[in-house]
This record gives sequence, structure tokens and C-alpha cells, in this order.
Amino acid sequence: MKVLILSGRFGFGHEMAANAIREEFKRQRADAEIIQKDLPTYFNPYISKIIYKVFGLVAERYHGIYNIVYKISGKMNSGNRPDGPLIYRKFQRLVEECRPDVIVCTHPFCEKSAANYKAKSGSQIPLVTCITDISMHKEWFAKQTDLYLAPTVEVKNNLVSFGALPENILVTGVPVRQQFLGSEKEGNRMHPLMGQKHFHKKEAAEKHVLVMGGGLGIMPELEDILNTLHETPGVKATVITGKNQKTYQMWKGHFDDVEVLGYVDDIGNYMRKSDLVITKAGGITLFELLHSKVPMFIIRPFLEQETVNARYAQGKGFAHVVWDKKEDFKAELRNLLKDTERLEKLRENMVKAHEEMIDAELSQAVWEMSKRGQDYKENSKVMNFFRIMSESSKLPLYSIFGESLQGGTQI
Repeated sequence: MKVLILSGRFGFGHEMAANAIREEFKRQRADAEIIQKDLPTYFNPYISKIIYKVFGLVAERYHGIYNIVYKISGKMNSGNRPDGPLIYRKFQRLVEECRPDVIVCTHPFCEKSAANYKAKSGSQIPLVTCITDISMHKEWFAKQTDLYLAPTVEVKNNLVSFGALPENILVTGVPVRQQFLGSEKEGNRMHPLMGQKHFHKKEAAEKHVLVMGGGLGIMPELEDILNTLHETPGVKATVITGKNQKTYQMWKGHFDDVEVLGYVDDIGNYMRKSDLVITKAGGITLFELLHSKVPMFIIRPFLEQETVNARYAQGKGFAHVVWDKKEDFKAELRNLLKDTERLEKLRENMVKAHEEMIDAELSQAVWEMSKRGQDYKENSKVMNFFRIMSESSKLPLYSIFGESLQGGTQI
């Protein structure tokens, strides 16, 4: 079976979700051929470089412009899609090259491009859309999508209000890679903090804090964060700067009790060893921590998606969010690290939220995708047989039986 996974590098969440789905497919079906592509780059590698560069610049420095565009896109008609003849021809070429049995999209542009192809060509290739955004935009909905992976029940309800069938929506959360599922496979092991609420404060275990700035390694207020962690007794910190070499060089070896790392592959291991993670409220990060069962400390989110994610995490009780610029986040961080009971409560809420928010594991979703892809593959073989028979015998067999199969009729 061939699986075509399409994404775009508009932030790291879409690509990470695509990687997680690819991992699970390979785990379940070693014989599956997985083809993963960055669709904008496939369409035009030169223009896509410019687009990605501008996107990163706006997201990093021009938050106001970014948020305005994001809000406008959320109010656009869900029927809008990239439906020009050039996009159609390029997508048609992609399908002819890859000949997939199922198409999985983790970005709205990819979904709309695939939906446009299906609408114009009449193709019955199963289209799966993995939504990586808690704030449900209409741009994620397409009539041609056969199966949705929704991050929350609220997003599922929105999809139903747009016209999607409930039985074609699985609430999986945003898919995360296998390394973040380690704590679940081990069982709900007790974390060092668990059960310590009766301990005297002096007997409380040393706290481990992880600081992350997302894939770009950008964390506002980093200097104040590290100074606060260094000055707080009984705290050790690890900072992951990702691909941000400037930040890495600036802080490497600055404090004895602060470990500074660049890009790491096993970030899930660092999460599970932590009592608290100070991070931006990205969608993929939220669900990585949800599976790792580690509470979040979020400082003044500024991008619209991050603001929505922070509100959601705070509402579920597993994140401490500092909203106002006038608030002294350093004092709040120190107080939280000293309050073992409060940290334990945040962790308990995270375990509870995981149970409430996710009703289908990624393994179940991939199994369903495989089933739909296999059904399409078998039907395609039958339709091709009737097409050949019809052409050789000059009888309209394909038009009779082929259309019945495409429509799902049993013969």
C-alpha cells in the first residue's frame, strides 16, 4: 500500500504531525510505502523558500500583522480553495507519480489542493485531514475529505456544524511521535513529585525544569528566566535552543546548574524527566507535553494560535499562564517551583485532561486509514479489470460495474 503524506513548513507543528503519522504507519505496516512531501516546495521550490522566509519573519517580529491575517483566514468561506488550473495540473502530476492508495494532509493548503483534485477529477482516493489547530478554522473543512483527525472534541463539534459526518471524525489530539508515548507504554508510573504533598518543604526533591523555545529556539525573556532558575534553590534546568545557534552560544556554560543544548532528537526523554516545562504554547508542544504528562509554564503568549492554546491549557488546569506584561512572572515562577502541591495538582489535571480530550489513539486512526486505503486499492484493481475487459470486448462493462464500485455499491 502507498501512503502520500503532505504538509508545509508554516511552523513546525504541521511537519511534526506528519512525521508522527509516518512513524505509526511504518510501525503497523512495514510493507507500506510512505511518501512524505512538502507540497508548496513540490509545487515551486523557489517561491516556497521565499514564502517560508517571509512567514518566519512575520511570525517572529511582526506579531500584529500575523494575528490579523490569521483571524481573517478563520472567517473566510470554507469553500475557498486553491483551484487554479496550474495547481490542479501539478497535483495531478503528483498523483500520477506516486499513485497513492490514501492521501494524508496536515496543512489546510494541502487539504484544499487534494480536495480540488478530487472534485475535478472524480478520484475516489481516500483523503485524510489531520487538524493541528485547536482554534478551528473553516479552512480545515472540505467536502472531499473522507476522514478527519481532530485535536479536541470542540473541533469535532465544529466540523459537524460545517457538514462533516461524526463517524468520519476521530478525536486523536495532535499526533505526536513515538518517543512521546513512552510514559504511556510504561504505564502510569509515579513521578518523583507524586505523593510528596505530606513531605516537609525541606525534604522536597530537587526540581527539574525544561526550557524550550519551539523549533526556532526563540524564547522571549530568556535571560530573566535563566537568572530566576539559577537563583532559586533546589532547581536544575535544561535549555533546548533547537537550531538557534546564537542563543546556544550565548548561554552555553553560563551557569553551572543550567544545561544548554542545541537540537536534540530525544526531547521526549527530557520532558518526562522534568517537573515543569517553560515553553511557548504551540499546538504540537501542548500535545507532546500532554502525552508526557508534564505541566506547562507559559509567559505572555503573543501569536493568536498560542493564545488560544494557552487559554485551553489553563482552562483544563494543566498550565500556569502569565498574561499581563505588568505581572512579575519571575515571582510567579519562583512561587510555583516552591509549591510542590500546586505542581502535583497541575500534573494530576494533565492526566485527567489526557483522558478527557483524546478518545482515539493514533494507532487506531492509522489502522482506519490503512483499511480505507486497502479498500480503495482493491476496488481500483477490480475497476481496472472491468476497464480492460470492456476495451477488449467492446462492451460497456466498466461503465456499468466501475461506477457501481466507485459509488460503493456491492455487486
